Amino acid sequence: MQAVIICGGIGSRLKKVYKKTPKALIKINSIPNLQHIIKDLKKNNINKFLFLTSFQSNKIESYVKKIKLKNYCIVKDINLKGTGGALIGAYKKLDKEFLVIFSDLFMKINFKKFVIFSRKKKSEVNMFVHANSHPYDSDTVEYNRDCRVKKINLKKTNKSKLNIAISGLFYFKKIYIKKFKYENKKKINLDLVKDLISKKINNRIFAYKSIEYIKDFGTPKRLKKVNFEQKLSNRKKISAVFLDRDGVINKEIGGVTSKEEFIKLPKVEQAIKKLNQKQIPVFIVSNQAVLSKGKINNAKFKSIVSLLDKLLSKSNAYIDDYLYCPFYKGKNYDISKIPYYSKYRKPNPGMILELSKKHRINLKNSFFVGDSDKDILAGTKVGCKTILVKSNKLFDYKYKIKPNFFVDNLSEAINIILK
Repeated sequence: MQAVIICGGIGSRLKKVYKKTPKALIKINSIPNLQHIIKDLKKNNINKFLFLTSFQSNKIESYVKKIKLKNYCIVKDINLKGTGGALIGAYKKLDKEFLVIFSDLFMKINFKKFVIFSRKKKSEVNMFVHANSHPYDSDTVEYNRDCRVKKINLKKTNKSKLNIAISGLFYFKKIYIKKFKYENKKKINLDLVKDLISKKINNRIFAYKSIEYIKDFGTPKRLKKVNFEQKLSNRKKISAVFLDRDGVINKEIGGVTSKEEFIKLPKVEQAIKKLNQKQIPVFIVSNQAVLSKGKINNAKFKSIVSLLDKLLSKSNAYIDDYLYCPFYKGKNYDISKIPYYSKYRKPNPGMILELSKKHRINLKNSFFVGDSDKDILAGTKVGCKTILVKSNKLFDYKYKIKPNFFVDNLSEAINIILK
């Protein structure tokens, strides 16, 4: 399979620190990032390379020769046509299917799994998406149960958006690029997401959400963070932390039905950020019967989720993934809008099991933090250590099952987890 690595950015955000080094050759753990990318691709049996260059192309060419890479081609974008324009310009060099990778991404990715998913869905485009600490300046997506992309929210927007960010890793079929074959003659600069993908969304465009490590280092601050996180990468002992929402993250009022009713509890973002910094996945698992009770519709519910993402992002914190179960007393909310119900409603552990299967989580090395007996029972059923947060639900505690720890708030819970 072919990998198309885009190395043509001018690196304006890193110019002050790296005036003479293209982003692809900036070192992570003392090794040029391009070498990391090539090495990981080869591990996944991807051995054919196409480099799209412009800025300091000669240095990319020299480096590729230095490492004695075989089966590669370099196409230089002399007119600076952008990520999308460069890809169109290299049309004749593209295979029938290929990966596109931005060279300012440091990744630890199972490329095989990504490609298998893309082929299984018969994708024309598949985008690797994830939660990150800066959704406000990222292109984000919304997708349905089948992972088909329904909407792309571009980075320059004032609209509320979910923290499902486009990372910079893509799967393409050449047939999709053919639709744009002559468009780069009309416009000098074409962005891959803005001008190619978002302009022609169809039912063959998918999103692949993962918690695997993938971060851009396009600014000095992010570069420093990536290098720091790699030093900690082998020290992680906790597999994941599952959180209930109401009563743990926001004030418990018996069901939040509007953004105005969503009142974040103190120091929540700082607590979640501690887990993010340790690269410990954070998941929300919440019943949300307000949907099946008809107290709130899907649009308002989504706006509340988006509000939480926005509040967390102000402190560079984020939730990696989440599931909600609106099943209530036999009523199933429309499955096309909310993915899981029935057996997934706590105290049943369906949502926890679904997330652990999706992200390969070791539940015995994980924690569940909740504020009710249903939370504690659900966590105990799958072998998680459990932490009960003090809230008004304690008056309704019916199950005899006891938590491993009892705390006043999420901050205390996270401190226990990180000990």
